[in-house]
Amino acid sequence: MKRIVLIESGVSGPEKFVYQVYPPHGLMYLAGYLRAKRPEIEIKIIDLMLRREPEESILSELKDFSPDLAGIHAMHFQARSMHRIAALVKQNFAIPVIAGGPYPSSEPLRALADPNIDLAVRGEGELTFAEVIERLESGKNFSGLPGTAWRSNGKAAIAADREFIRDIDSIPFPAWELIELKKFFDWRVLAQNDVRWRKELATIFTSRACPYGCTFCHNMFGKRFRPRSPENVLAEVRLLYEKYGVREIHVIDDCFNFDQARAKAILAMLAESGMDLKLAFPNGIRGDRLDAEMIGLLKAAGTYKVNFGIESGSERIQRLIRKELDLDKIQKNIELVTQAGIFCHGFFMMGFPGETEDDMKKTIEFALKSKLHTAGFALLSPFPGTRVRETAEQMGKKCDFDPEDTSYARIACNLTEVSDRRLAQLHRLAHWKFYFRPGQVLRIFSATPNKWLLPRIFRAHFRLKFL
Repeated sequence: MKRIVLIESGVSGPEKFVYQVYPPHGLMYLAGYLRAKRPEIEIKIIDLMLRREPEESILSELKDFSPDLAGIHAMHFQARSMHRIAALVKQNFAIPVIAGGPYPSSEPLRALADPNIDLAVRGEGELTFAEVIERLESGKNFSGLPGTAWRSNGKAAIAADREFIRDIDSIPFPAWELIELKKFFDWRVLAQNDVRWRKELATIFTSRACPYGCTFCHNMFGKRFRPRSPENVLAEVRLLYEKYGVREIHVIDDCFNFDQARAKAILAMLAESGMDLKLAFPNGIRGDRLDAEMIGLLKAAGTYKVNFGIESGSERIQRLIRKELDLDKIQKNIELVTQAGIFCHGFFMMGFPGETEDDMKKTIEFALKSKLHTAGFALLSPFPGTRVRETAEQMGKKCDFDPEDTSYARIACNLTEVSDRRLAQLHRLAHWKFYFRPGQVLRIFSATPNKWLLPRIFRAHFRLKFL
């Protein structure tokens, strides 16, 4: 094995440009791990999400590189692109094609129905992918390889799950040198955070997994919170700052502040590091695991925006979806965060199984009473591999939605106690009531950095939220 190409799948076409783009961490972690373990192997990363080009555009690049193995990463909205890439590779090279990421992890049989895909890596990929290479080099088949699904005699089989890596500090940093990081500095690239303070942006994970049991979430990294040490996180941030010129960090953990002492230590180290940084938390943090000290440290470390995953303003629904947020506490913390001069956004959902109109109105009222600057009200999409998808199937509901449509503004399948028409009305009402209030637009404008970006952001999201 001399050369491996790792490809980040794209989307259907340029009309999908509203998709947010950030460095392909899954592939970068694979590359970093393999380069440490097998330095003699040459690795190339191709990022079609960033390039926004047709799959065929990479063919000449692939021919020049002449890979011995192709790994392709995809989330659900990238599934079609993954299959087109797999076909392109198989038509031009006699090499194995390995699929990885949330899509093949949660739907391995669907992925393997494509004869162009030889193996699906499920869940955390570093150890599994390295063992895949070892088996290929030794001439062994994939049978029984933990953390995979494979095809044998035309039939797909799923092996046992692989145990997750406990010591995350033992994993090398992502291979930042293998991507075109400066292309993410372009203001025209819609970052995961929508807005940004500075153009020199990078995203990082400081932990893996979320220990909470939300029924609508995937389970890529298990339910045991596995953190990096504050020292390890600081070392990667300093690398990005000094070697790559990064001046803004977006932390995209599933639950950054689950371990509050660790979160405070990271923020304190960043605040005392001497680096001139801005921070944002676009994936959201646990709003009821904040206190005044952490809020002060967020501000001191350069945080200008925090997103909160709230989902529902109904305590009954909080219990049903197993999120179980302390709604009173998060209301108080939102107010404290805004008082600290930090922009606050809230994630909400409508459409949970058994949800009533009263539950949805409680969600709207929670948002209206809060000090949130902005709020997004999504319609539930029961993705394969989630508990809510299992519930939908038990209810006899057909979930028929376009996996590439991540606007979350269309009804995938109605699991609530209200009609489709009323669900759509309440969803639209939530946005109108929240945003079209006296003074709300002014609050948003006043708290937003780089206000000249607002028209582009509004155009990108208006049709997603109000259609």
